[in-house]
Amino acid sequence: VTTSAPPVVVRIMKGPAYRSVIDTVEALADTAVVYRLERLADMRSLGWWSGDAHTHINHSGGVFTLDPSHARFMGLGEDLHVVNCLDNEYYFTGAPDPVSDDDCIVYMSEEMRSSVFGHLALCGLERLVEPYTSLWWPLLIDIADSARAQGGPAVICAHPVTTGDFGMISGWPGSGLARELPLDAIRGSIDAFELMSYSNMGQEEAVDMWYRLLNCGFRLSPCAGSDAAVNRYGDPPIGGCRVYVRSDAGRPDYYEWLGGVTSGRSFVTNGPLFTEFRVLGGGAGDSINVQTGTYEVFVDVEAVCDRPLDRVDVVSNGRIAGTLRPGADPRRVGGRVSVWVRESCWIAARASGRAAPWFTMGDSLFAHTAPYYIRMDARPPWRRDAIGYFIDWIDSLTALCADQGYWIDADDSARVFAELEAARGWYERRLPTAAGDEEPGGVVPAAPAVTCVPNPFGGSSVIGFTVPRSEAARAGGEPFPPAAVPVCVEILDVSGRLVRRLRCGSMVPGAGEAVWDGTNQRGVPVSSGVYFCRVRAGGRSASAKVVLAR
Repeated sequence: VTTSAPPVVVRIMKGPAYRSVIDTVEALADTAVVYRLERLADMRSLGWWSGDAHTHINHSGGVFTLDPSHARFMGLGEDLHVVNCLDNEYYFTGAPDPVSDDDCIVYMSEEMRSSVFGHLALCGLERLVEPYTSLWWPLLIDIADSARAQGGPAVICAHPVTTGDFGMISGWPGSGLARELPLDAIRGSIDAFELMSYSNMGQEEAVDMWYRLLNCGFRLSPCAGSDAAVNRYGDPPIGGCRVYVRSDAGRPDYYEWLGGVTSGRSFVTNGPLFTEFRVLGGGAGDSINVQTGTYEVFVDVEAVCDRPLDRVDVVSNGRIAGTLRPGADPRRVGGRVSVWVRESCWIAARASGRAAPWFTMGDSLFAHTAPYYIRMDARPPWRRDAIGYFIDWIDSLTALCADQGYWIDADDSARVFAELEAARGWYERRLPTAAGDEEPGGVVPAAPAVTCVPNPFGGSSVIGFTVPRSEAARAGGEPFPPAAVPVCVEILDVSGRLVRRLRCGSMVPGAGEAVWDGTNQRGVPVSSGVYFCRVRAGGRSASAKVVLAR
């Protein structure tokens, strides 16, 4: 410590598996202080190996010149077994970088960025895939096919929920939204979903999106990538959110670790650690097929953290099946939860707690296991609300492409709309046999309330709406995230044709608003007249008349 103004506060952290240190040093002169960090949990001896699947050592706006040796140095400092850098042509070798060793593996690979369709983390490439960036072409399913053709790479949907503004494609954060996600999931083009990332707009939104994918029957593993740009001033560190992979055969090499990510032998975290998650003798990523019936399934789970936890929830098909609370030690939660299974389902565990200053990267302490899957008579756990959500999502993407899309080749344009139509048909065909979206007891969700102020208007009108809370919430049984629902706010003309889509995304029940400035999807002012503002939320819709008088 070099100081002229004692005391000095020292904070040290080496990833979530070590106890952090906060100390005050009364240094009246240059002083050397040595700390020995204690393990909170020996994760590697338990078979868990952590990695940051999405980070950058050479990103735009950087002020430092870094190379793979710096990535390894930071990985060792954060107790990361794998540091996956997505810096495209920088130091790419098509294999683990030569600086790698048994303690820390560095792999330089690629992030493909489409401002319209979303970003892909292409991990483990032998050859770079072009283009690195795009707007309306190509589709991400084609990029994924090119990566998969190399044999070993994994394709991860990067920071899928950067914004709730579906129409924002001209800059960040809108250019990071995974708009092609419903198509990618159908085609099996992505291996994992970046559930935790500094670039996601919030943990609740990302969890809600992932649950909906699982409830459409997709076995999509959770992943975590910080998206830290460590060559810039002020960016958080790598590994602040990370993914742990279980390896029963000991220390995994890079490709074994990547296989653990894609198969779901994993959990993601920004602090809490799962030291146990067992279902029917299996764990995260495992599955079982059973015949129609009713089964009592026991889930054994334990989570530890260097900061106090509030709870550990066992979740089945997006609903809380049981909750465990801390005992005498608030940093440890564990026990057994009974889950009654009457239909195909997925079961997972999540740990949560309040954000701790400087320790927590994100809005709360959070960790989530990959699911254990139970298939009853080989039927996927289709849920009508989840399927309807992605039908609305595809409709929004189709409208965006129709209003703003630009393709040099007519065949490319035709291909995009054909893929969208085929994807919509895939979801529609599953609606008739999907489980209902009614709340427990058969209660149908209430419709949203809609107001427009001022009305009539000449400049802009504020569209206010309220998404009702569910009956489960009013009864005190709402899960975390608190029943986020799909919300779409649109302006229609008197013929029912879409004029402007103001908002399309997810939000928790409560009040929301959007502003219409009297323009269409292209930003062109529309003529005076009567229009309708329609708000769709949670499978219900409501409209209000609004008059534009210029």
